[in-house]
Amino acid sequence: TMSSDPACSVARIELEPKWLTLQRDHNERVERERAAARADVSTTNFERSHYAAFFDALAFEVAPEDEWTARERILEAFRDAHVDGNVERDAFMSELGEHLVSKFGTKALRRRKDNLNITSARVPSEKVNLRVNKKLAKAKRMKGRQLDPNRSRKIVASKAEDAISSRYMTEFLQLHCATELVESRVFPDAKELTESFSAFNAWRTHLSDDFSADDPNITLVSVGDGHTPRTAALFAFRTRWNCVAVDPEMGFAKDSKASYDIDRLQHHCAKIEEMRIKTKRCIIVMVHAHVSLATTLRSIQAEDGTAACIALPCCNFYSAIDAPNRAVPEYEDMSVISPHRTVRVWKALPCGTSESPR
Repeated sequence: TMSSDPACSVARIELEPKWLTLQRDHNERVERERAAARADVSTTNFERSHYAAFFDALAFEVAPEDEWTARERILEAFRDAHVDGNVERDAFMSELGEHLVSKFGTKALRRRKDNLNITSARVPSEKVNLRVNKKLAKAKRMKGRQLDPNRSRKIVASKAEDAISSRYMTEFLQLHCATELVESRVFPDAKELTESFSAFNAWRTHLSDDFSADDPNITLVSVGDGHTPRTAALFAFRTRWNCVAVDPEMGFAKDSKASYDIDRLQHHCAKIEEMRIKTKRCIIVMVHAHVSLATTLRSIQAEDGTAACIALPCCNFYSAIDAPNRAVPEYEDMSVISPHRTVRVWKALPCGTSESPR
């Protein structure tokens, strides 16, 4: 779908499944390695016939269950049998792979951590436990982190000066649009409200001189806005911008609506990488978004090639939502009812290109 507003074009694209992309990249990499191994004859004085004769002599068979043979052992056996020759590893492994696939097929042949489920009298397989208990491995990684599904909602003030401020709740109650925001049910609780107001305050404090609230050529893109377009709705009420909310779980809550009677507001149930947003000027807002800044910037196309950004990172995305070597105001907003209250602001980041910060 695509919006009709001339100042803001929003299109949804179909993404290739991630598994298919990974598989294609793997196949291409393997083919490049094989081609390079065949082409590089300067480091070896063996031909394919030498390898084929050696593999035939080994008479490989499928190894018993849980028994494996390291590929390096097969290479060492070849070198022991040809002490006067110079064998190139990549060429050898390429020929070994082709020989085994042609003999056993891809279904019977398995590989785990550079080990193959094959055996021979000369290079016998060994019993090796290569299975990974994924649950135990994950528990080990998470040990000590004390991760709690509700950790972003727990507030502990360690000192009196760290006490949470109620300024955003007070500001909300004084707004003319407060009633409409309540009726739209975009804010499920005070925590979400303070986070959106913190983003608005960051614009007001750091970006309002360059991005006027009255400029209709500006598009605000709220990435990871949640089940409802809460941050985008707040900016739509308080500015004249086109406001676009994007979240893969948009509309999944019981209070979510199919449409909102709010001017200049769009909301899309999608990942930001599935969107292509073209506009004259752009401000990105990422309130506790679970996606990288680089991925977001690649989906935005502005006329001057840059976009401003306001981010409140959370969880494991503090490093992913960052632009190294770029000066940025960063501060803790004690009016946010969440332990993840760090605010970062960028005035101009390259967008829509591969030069976006990684």
